[in-house]
Amino acid sequence: MELTKNQIHKVEQYLKHKNFDFVDLKIEVLDHIISDIEMKMSKSFSFENAFKMTVLKWNKHFKETSSFFFGMMYSNSKIVVKKAVKLFKPFYFLYLLAYILPAAFFKLFPISFSASTVDFINGFLHSFSIVMIAYVCFIYIKTRMSKIKTTYRFILSTQYFGLILLIMGVSVGVFNEDGLLNPVFTGFVCGGYAVVYICHYFYKKHIEEVQKYKI
Repeated sequence: MELTKNQIHKVEQYLKHKNFDFVDLKIEVLDHIISDIEMKMSKSFSFENAFKMTVLKWNKHFKETSSFFFGMMYSNSKIVVKKAVKLFKPFYFLYLLAYILPAAFFKLFPISFSASTVDFINGFLHSFSIVMIAYVCFIYIKTRMSKIKTTYRFILSTQYFGLILLIMGVSVGVFNEDGLLNPVFTGFVCGGYAVVYICHYFYKKHIEEVQKYKI
């Protein structure tokens, strides 16, 4: 039994009441809820009863929750966080490796550079890092100016703070007085660049979703 337009509107109002307006999930969740209601109505339940039963089932999915992968300070509905974790998990390990591998390598195998090479690398890192920081700031401003929500935008909001690694690494410097690469701050810089890449990737995915739904 298919729902009427008025009944579908009531389901849409339920999602609106839950402040669930993530464009990449809303249609899918709406379809699932409608299917649940229709299935119950096919078993001789009235729409009102079927709706109430379905709402009781779905309320738990809209509860605020957080994840280890994003930190306790970032929370959203369980549906959003669950999808976000699935999308972000590979990048979380990429981020860890980007820090750990260079830090461990230069700790085990110290490499010394001449003064001229140190100056050149420092100059390049400073220039390149300024461009990368400016790019992430651009992404932040563009997403903040838009009211359109996607799971990708939620992931983005959890990543900006990680840019502090790049700022710290470049500000302190990756070389010590002897021209040796500092393992810790080299790891910071590499981890910071990983954050930039992650922000770039999820910003592009956010834009694709916005264009997909022609918003």
